[in-house]
Amino acid sequence: MNTETGPGAAHATEAFHDIPPALIGEVTRSATKARLYGVDNYFRESSWLFGDAPDDVLGITLCVLKPETAAGRRYRRALQALEENGFRPVDVVRFRHNRLTVRETWRFQLNFAGRERVDAMDLVLGSADSVLLVLKDERWAPGRVPAAVRLTALKGPSDPAQRRPEHLRSRLGAVNGLFNFTHTSDEPIDVMREIAVLCDGERRRLLRTRVREGYDARGEATAAFDDLESQVAEHDLDLANSWRRLAAAPGPAGDLARARAAGQEIPATAVARAIRDGSAGPEHHWDLLTVLTHTLRFNEPGIGRLFENVLLSAWQDTAAVGA
Repeated sequence: MNTETGPGAAHATEAFHDIPPALIGEVTRSATKARLYGVDNYFRESSWLFGDAPDDVLGITLCVLKPETAAGRRYRRALQALEENGFRPVDVVRFRHNRLTVRETWRFQLNFAGRERVDAMDLVLGSADSVLLVLKDERWAPGRVPAAVRLTALKGPSDPAQRRPEHLRSRLGAVNGLFNFTHTSDEPIDVMREIAVLCDGERRRLLRTRVREGYDARGEATAAFDDLESQVAEHDLDLANSWRRLAAAPGPAGDLARARAAGQEIPATAVARAIRDGSAGPEHHWDLLTVLTHTLRFNEPGIGRLFENVLLSAWQDTAAVGA
C-alpha cells in the first residue's frame, strides 16, 4: 500500500489505475493484458474517450498499411480484401513511424525480438508514411466477436504453411516476417491503446466522431494511396532480383553484393550500415531493405512472450477476465 502524503505524493490506496474494471473485462480475454494495459497510460487515455460507450470500440478495428505496401503496390488489393469481408474505412490517419512510435506500438512484443529485427523495423517503418485505416465491421452486432478479433483471424497465421487462400496475408503475398504489408490490432484493448499511441487528443476526438457517424473515408484512403505511390517507386521486393541489382550499385551496397557473389556471408548489421550510408542512392533503398528483411534474426532464442496471442476461440469460448 502506498502511504505517502504531501504535495506530489499519492494518497494511501490499493489502486494503481482509474480505469473501470468492467471496461477492461469487455475489451480483452487476456488476464496478463488486463494487468499490463491497466497501468499503461495510452490505454488509459483511450478509456477516457471510449469508456462510456465500449460498443464504439467493439465494432471497429485498425489496419495499418506499412511502407512496403506502397513499394509493393498492395494498397488496392488490401482495401478490396477488407471490403469484401465487411470492413469499411470510417477514418484514415497518415503518419510516419519513428523510433518512439515503433517501440510504443510494440512495447509488449519487443522483449523477444532480435536486435537486428528492432533495427530493421526502424529502417523499414521510417522509409515512408504508413496509412492507418479505422475500419467499421459491418457484420458486427452486440454479443458477437469484436471486429479486431475477427480481422486478426482473417489475417491468418504468421507461418505460411498454416495459411489458407482466403487469409489476408495470402491475398497480399506476404514476403517475410517484416514485409507483410499490414499491422492489425489483436483485440479491442489493442485498438484503444494504439489509437492513443498514434493520435493526439484532438485527433482521437475526431476519430470517435467519425466512428459514431459512420463516416465514409474510402476517398481519403485512395487519395493517400495515390499520393504515396507517386512518392515511393514500385519494387518487386524479390531477394534474388535485389541482390542482382545491388551488384551494380556504388559504395558499400555494391561491395556487399560483390562480396556475396564471391562466397562471403553477409551479416544483417552490414546491410543496415549500407542503408544508413545512403551512397547507393534511392533507387537501391528497397533492394537493401529486401535483403535486410531476409537476412536478420527475427527473435531471440529462449525468450518468451509476455502474453500469448489471443485467438478467436478465446472470445467464442472464454468469459470476460477480471481486472
